[in-house]
Amino acid sequence: MSRFFERMSPSLVRFLYTAAALIALNVCLLNFYVQMFEHTVGNDYCRWVDKDGQVYITDVVSGSVSDQAGLKNGDILVRINGTSFKTGMEAQQIINKTAGSYATYLIERNGLQFETHILILKLVNVSYLAQFLFGVGFLVVGLVVVLVKPQGKLQRCFARFSILLMLFFGLFGLNFISTDPAWRIKLFLSFFLLAIVFGPPSFMRFFLLFPVARPLYRKKWMTVLLHLISLTLTIVVIISSQLHLNTLNGLSYLSFYGFYFAGLAIFVHSYRALVTPEGRQHLKPIFYGVILTIVTFLYVIIIVMVNPFAAFLHPALLLPLMLLVLVPVFFGYAIFRHGLMDVDIVVQRSLTYGAVTAVVAAIYLLTVFGLKSLLSYFFVTSENHIIDILSLAVIAIVFDPIKQRFQLGIDRVFYRERYDYQRALLEFTQELPRLLELDKILHSIVSRVSSTMHIEKVAVVVCGITECACVTKNIDETACEFQESENGLIALLRNTRHPVDLHSFKDTKAFLLFDPAEKEKLLQAGVVLSVPMFLHDRLVGFINIGTKMSGRGYSQEDINLLSTVAGQAAIAIENSRLHKTELEQERIKEELDLARNIQQGLFPKSNPRIAGLDIAGISVPALSVGGDYYDFIQLSPTKILTVVADVSGKGMSAALYMSKIQGMVQLAAYMYNSPKEMLKHINRRIFEGIDRKSFITMILALIDTKKKEVRLCRAGHNKAMIVANGKVRFLQGAGIALGLERGPVFEDQLEEVRIPLKSDTLFLLYTDGITEAMNEQKQELGEKPVAALLKQMRTAPAEKIEQAILQTVETFRGSAEQHDDVTLVVIKNTGRVNKK
Repeated sequence: MSRFFERMSPSLVRFLYTAAALIALNVCLLNFYVQMFEHTVGNDYCRWVDKDGQVYITDVVSGSVSDQAGLKNGDILVRINGTSFKTGMEAQQIINKTAGSYATYLIERNGLQFETHILILKLVNVSYLAQFLFGVGFLVVGLVVVLVKPQGKLQRCFARFSILLMLFFGLFGLNFISTDPAWRIKLFLSFFLLAIVFGPPSFMRFFLLFPVARPLYRKKWMTVLLHLISLTLTIVVIISSQLHLNTLNGLSYLSFYGFYFAGLAIFVHSYRALVTPEGRQHLKPIFYGVILTIVTFLYVIIIVMVNPFAAFLHPALLLPLMLLVLVPVFFGYAIFRHGLMDVDIVVQRSLTYGAVTAVVAAIYLLTVFGLKSLLSYFFVTSENHIIDILSLAVIAIVFDPIKQRFQLGIDRVFYRERYDYQRALLEFTQELPRLLELDKILHSIVSRVSSTMHIEKVAVVVCGITECACVTKNIDETACEFQESENGLIALLRNTRHPVDLHSFKDTKAFLLFDPAEKEKLLQAGVVLSVPMFLHDRLVGFINIGTKMSGRGYSQEDINLLSTVAGQAAIAIENSRLHKTELEQERIKEELDLARNIQQGLFPKSNPRIAGLDIAGISVPALSVGGDYYDFIQLSPTKILTVVADVSGKGMSAALYMSKIQGMVQLAAYMYNSPKEMLKHINRRIFEGIDRKSFITMILALIDTKKKEVRLCRAGHNKAMIVANGKVRFLQGAGIALGLERGPVFEDQLEEVRIPLKSDTLFLLYTDGITEAMNEQKQELGEKPVAALLKQMRTAPAEKIEQAILQTVETFRGSAEQHDDVTLVVIKNTGRVNKK
């Protein structure tokens, strides 16, 4: 159960316990109304005894209503209000209906019958009233304790037993009649069964934990045994009630009280034998309350055993039971006065604050109504309720700002620390968005926490980045170095997701498994509280803090503030990281844009103009820069070298190789007369300077309009498409990629092809970004659609063919991302060849 609540947030724990307390209180209030008002018990101050099928009157109280009506011991009660009955129980149900008024008794005495009128008094169920108030008192104290410190195991245990105690005593002695609604009977019985099964064991387990934690509290078998006994007794109660075994039923109920006596006895033993003298001073009110409880219950048990009808004949004998109301007062006084459960300051301040606030509210109301009456006296001559209401509203609105100022002043006096916290938190949240550097954020956290909460030792540690960062105050930085270990601080904070109070943590089993090195590090540094900084489900870091300068412990309000600061800090730290990443990305983008502009400047600025030829080329990189390359090198008025190349990979590295290749190609173009020799030269140069994992494919086309021929040579590149006589064919020349082999193999594989330049000849040089373009289904475009397009558009200008190919690739790819650079060159013979 403890682990279940430890995983919850404090607000959720408060909500659950408040809801449970309100449900218990409302169920018990309903039963209180039924017991005290609806099912009022009539009392005529005499005893009825069933004998030989008749009801005999005995034990008439001297001077009572029965004595005044002339009843004598030994009289036979024949009828009440003309209604006959067989047993005293049936007679009791009749007078219950007339409680508070007169009833007519038909009495038989010495063989003669006569009627007499008797005032039936309402019996005040002192026993139930005392137990109900006893439960309410504990419910209030328990709820306040858990609301102040919802994460405390002791506080939650006390609140649980208080709620179950309310149900047990608030529903004890259920009294049903045949006319009661079925839903109400089921409701009461369900909650009462819950109370008698879980209430007594919970009470006993609390005193195994308070004021000294005993080993039996942590024994699972002990918990199981207590609940098993309680469940067995509950079954016995149910069976004995059904079989009308009143003696067995009564003994079973007394057994439940045995749990409470055992719990109180455990407390007395702890108080006398295990608690220090100083601790006994603080626990003395509770000790007196426990003794008072034991004595009171024993007194009542003795009274009931001696005279079972004492409640009817001598109700004053049960008045000492009202002393039970003082018991929760003693508990509350000790808890709140001596801070036994870390709630002293909160409650003292709250009570005083509530009293002063009530006085201010009363003064405000008296002022408003007084001024309204004064105005009515001078200005209102007729009874006009609308004018009264309007004048009251106007006065309230006018004087409300004054009342608010007084209230604000009271709040600041009684909740100065809270106002300081709120102001510091407001300033902190306003300051954080302006801080974008991690170091400044961490210094701000340390400064705010230290100055606001008056803490000497503070350390903020950020984890989860390349290098852990920390800023400390009075804590050595070496004490902030924590590793990602299974039983270390980081793992503990990641699992609990809540602040870890190291004082409370010492009492848990997890502390025994805690990493010894980190345990020693925290103790040496004087760290008493560690607060995690979470962003969603990711641990960003944590705040380690030492004790307050005042020496006081950390209240729930302190922990709530630190948790809020930690949450804000996590957001600010993440924003700092994102800002840094954004700046880095902007810098990279600027550099890529610059590289893109440089690379675009290396490509031809326009398509070449040579008589008899129509040439168009384009390159579209997949990223900002690419590894594809094309160029036109005009060697003479009738001769031009066209280059298309593809560097393996893409991005910046491919672009750098591409720029290197460009210079080599231009140099080789003027040194050699054939594409084959040019590629040999380029391969020898590039082999020494290229990474072994990289290579370059290239195709060269040397076009000579004077000789009317095209000489093509490819080094591992895509086969050029050639359209002639209305047919499309592929260049079959062999060759391996540049940079794979130093020379001999490369040169042996290289093959140069000569193709006549006819009037209808069209050439397409391209990279694999066209034929290997993929759509959303991961299908490749292939060569056939491109070949079909060339055949169809062979008469169109080169630029239109180029745009049509690009459009085909774009349409085929659809919404899929471009994964490779796209480069193509279209060469078309127009037939207008230079005759020179």
